[in-house]
Amino acid sequence: MAAFTFVGAQASINRANNYLYGSAATAKQGQTVEVTLNMKNAKDIINWQTELVLPEGITLVSAVAADRWTEAIQVNGNVLFSETETPVTAGEGVAAKITLQVASTVAAGEYEIALSKMVMTALDAGTPKDITQVENKVFKLTVEEATGLRGDLNGDGYVDPSDIQVILNDMAEQTGNVAYDLNGDGFVDPSDIQVILNIMAEAE
Repeated sequence: MAAFTFVGAQASINRANNYLYGSAATAKQGQTVEVTLNMKNAKDIINWQTELVLPEGITLVSAVAADRWTEAIQVNGNVLFSETETPVTAGEGVAAKITLQVASTVAAGEYEIALSKMVMTALDAGTPKDITQVENKVFKLTVEEATGLRGDLNGDGYVDPSDIQVILNDMAEQTGNVAYDLNGDGFVDPSDIQVILNIMAEAE
């Protein structure tokens, strides 16, 4: 397995031609969206790391490395890291797929997501050398208004006790799916059940 060791002073090699970047994506309020992270590399790369800088209400759910990376992505908060035993040769391709959750409280519009603190470790004449990006790489996430009925968490076209059960299941499993955070307080709890009860009462 490649060693995750940065070598500091040797980091300034070919920075302009070795970096990660995200593809623009579109998501609905209260839903998830898959975003592609790509890599351009002029050097053979053995590992990479970056931190996602996300707007409020948009959270990282999961990250999966592309096939050319032999190791699963390590997720620590919004920090992503992957490595490979076989160096990824120079070229351009997909490095990972990430899934983002957009809270139902996020206003429709365009948002910037940044890849920050980016470091790629290259093999330069067989010697590991860090390539550290000074500037963030930014891509756009467009959030569109949800077309579904607010509070219809199971997608059956109605706001009823079955949607309350969705929240109860989420609370029991402690998954904290922000799509069920109907009042936007950052938690999935009984206050979100109250939102559904209010919607049901208003519909009577």
